[in-house]
Amino acid sequence: MSILAGNCKCTYTLALVGLSVCGFLLSLYTSYVELRAEHDHTYQAMCDISERISCTKVFTSRYGRGFGIIGPLLGDDSLLNVPNGFYGIFYYFLVAGLSFSNNLAVSRLTSYLILLSNGLSLYLAYLLYFVLQDMCVVCVTTYAVNLVSLILALQKIQALIREEQVMRALKVGKAK
Repeated sequence: MSILAGNCKCTYTLALVGLSVCGFLLSLYTSYVELRAEHDHTYQAMCDISERISCTKVFTSRYGRGFGIIGPLLGDDSLLNVPNGFYGIFYYFLVAGLSFSNNLAVSRLTSYLILLSNGLSLYLAYLLYFVLQDMCVVCVTTYAVNLVSLILALQKIQALIREEQVMRALKVGKAK
C-alpha cells in the first residue's frame, strides 16, 4: 500500500509541477504581451484573434495591473501595481517549489494558495466576461490550469492522509 501511495504522491507532485510550469509560461507570456503593447500601440499578440477575442485588450485594461484593485487602493504608481502576469510568475514558481514537499502541512498550505488563486480566477473571469465583454484564450487557459491544480492538490492531500493512516495502523500492529 505504501508503495502505491508513494507512486501516487509522485504522480501528483509531477502533475502539479508540470501545471505550475504551464502557468509560469502563461504568466510570462501575459507579462510580455502587456509590456510590449504598452510600448508599441500597434503590437498585435498571437492571442488577438478578433475584436471580441483579444488578450491584449484584457492585459492592457485597468484590470491588467494589480487585478484592478491595487491601483485604486494604493495608487497607480505603487510598487505593487504591476502587471498581473508578474504575480503569476511568482505564484507558479512558489507552488512548484512547495509541490515537491510530501509534508501534509505544506501540502495543505499549497492547496490553500491554489484555492486562493481559483477565487481570483473567478473574479477575473467575471471581469473578463461581464465587465470587459471579451474572451481571452490565455486567461481561460490559466483558469483551467488553476482548477486542475486545485483538484490535484486535494488528491495529493488525500493520498498523504491515507499513507499517514496506514503507517499509524502498522505501528499499532507492531506494538501488539
